[in-house]
Amino acid sequence: MTLEENIIEKLKKYRIDYDVVEHEPVFTNPGMAEALGVNESQTVKSLVLSTKEKKTVVFVMPGDKKIDWKAAAKTANTKKVGFADPEEVKELVGCEIGCVPPFGHMTDLPIYLDGELMHQRSVYFNPGVHHKSFKVTPRDLKKLCQTK
Repeated sequence: MTLEENIIEKLKKYRIDYDVVEHEPVFTNPGMAEALGVNESQTVKSLVLSTKEKKTVVFVMPGDKKIDWKAAAKTANTKKVGFADPEEVKELVGCEIGCVPPFGHMTDLPIYLDGELMHQRSVYFNPGVHHKSFKVTPRDLKKLCQTK
């Protein structure tokens, strides 16, 4: 099963309404926002991080927000976090950097969702591919990030 199929299965399992928007391949949140004609804050940035203890976690945040490294480390209950190795991301998540989805990863990873996403009417994320975005409500995104 592909990462995208895994995400669709999860959306169906939890009866989540979603829209699929196809667009030219995008590799950044500004590019995604432009392709979709939305504010960058409506796009979802999913960062795969590695802790000092070599554990991998995912931080899900608005596309226009920069990560606060100290706050991220505190949230992940560690002293330091940094970007995970791209090969590790591909192996654990199931796709390359630049289209990491907020949930549905091929490996069960802890997910930390930024509450600022809840202020949007709808949000868009890549389902593990660069040429599509899925649109969901923030409430549904939160539910999906909390399920196993």
